[in-house]
Amino acid sequence: MLAGMKRMSPQTPRELFEAYASAVAYCAVRSADGTESIGTAFHVGEGVFLTARHVVESKTILKFATTTDRYVADPNGSTTFAGRKGRFELIPSGVGRVLRGPLFHPDDRVDVAAFVVDGLNPPAIPLGSHLDDWLNDEAFLLREVVVLGYPPIPFSREPKLIATRAEVNAVIDKYNGPHPHFIISAMARGGFSGGPCLIQWNFGLGLVTESLGANHQPAELGYLAVISVEPLFVCMQHHGIVPAVQKKGWDGLWD
Repeated sequence: MLAGMKRMSPQTPRELFEAYASAVAYCAVRSADGTESIGTAFHVGEGVFLTARHVVESKTILKFATTTDRYVADPNGSTTFAGRKGRFELIPSGVGRVLRGPLFHPDDRVDVAAFVVDGLNPPAIPLGSHLDDWLNDEAFLLREVVVLGYPPIPFSREPKLIATRAEVNAVIDKYNGPHPHFIISAMARGGFSGGPCLIQWNFGLGLVTESLGANHQPAELGYLAVISVEPLFVCMQHHGIVPAVQKKGWDGLWD
């Protein structure tokens, strides 16, 4: 059975975007040779953000910020929307301050890292319950997903969040690293690394790691790979930062 099917109803790509776009941040970094680049991270609760290890390893963090505002229901809010009942409060995007991190997965072959960030108030993306040993590959094939991230857009004056819908094409085990990876039909682009892949049942399928290619071909010609959720939990547990909202339903497994 696909994890989450019983407790969550299917969401459209637009609904997933509206719920979680404001949870996605960009991380601007500088390498030792002076090269600057941007990767993606996403919030899972209590100021904890996840990203890909290669986005931040041996790099200086220049800026960590979100770019999408959100509205929350508030009877004293100043905003109303046509067709939506009640009033809403605007929670703006902004620049965060890294308090801890980057905090890396204990296995250096695993492309996962975490931060604890202050100064932002984003929603938390719920992670799925599909651990490695419980993962039924066929249950995920051709399921609709949404990938969010910050690939650079030529001529854009500022980082812009990109949302793309896709489907799961395969689930693989890499020979050069542990944990299942989902192969997603969206085009691989630099900047998606570290971003969330959301599945239609309203939870995080995993984290975008890399473009799987050969012979030094451009990233866009490779397969977009998404590592599953178990190493995300392991990384957070190793550093003692698993948010309470992500521990619910696990009976103390991640304490």
